[in-house]
Amino acid sequence: MINLLVEFSSKIEYTCRLASQKDAEGINELMKKAFADYGKTKNKNQKVVNSALKESLEDISEDIEKNIVLIMLDNDKIIASLRLEEVVEHRYLLKRFAVAPDYQNHGLGSKLFKKALEKLNEKNAQFVQLYSSLENKKLINFYQGLGFNCVATDHKKGYERGLWVKKL
Repeated sequence: MINLLVEFSSKIEYTCRLASQKDAEGINELMKKAFADYGKTKNKNQKVVNSALKESLEDISEDIEKNIVLIMLDNDKIIASLRLEEVVEHRYLLKRFAVAPDYQNHGLGSKLFKKALEKLNEKNAQFVQLYSSLENKKLINFYQGLGFNCVATDHKKGYERGLWVKKL
């Protein structure tokens, strides 16, 4: 079990741990809130629904079973989550990385990612990659700040997105 205490000047503490099957519903609720605006594009007439909003509880349970799923909690409430899936030997896909809107811009995503790096180091991972919108400057700056580089772009999901890679 991973434990992380994050302290702010107001002495609020958050914990981080591996998800269990009982967390699937809370992760699902987080995904709906965190990804609600993700697919918005520059073209206001274009409607894009992010695949995170389409996943079922069974999909989440399967990820918890097969992959590394980390969650951050405020008491018993899941406020952030990410998933790591090995796509080829020593290369992991970071997916469904989300922080609840009310908790964003407080460094919690960076703290959760730091815990993910610890798990990746335990697995002797060499690379971590992710796909993210290139139409959201906030996300671009966030991933660049974590050390990712955009190596390719596409429009397969109906919006401009990039393949971001970080060498470990």
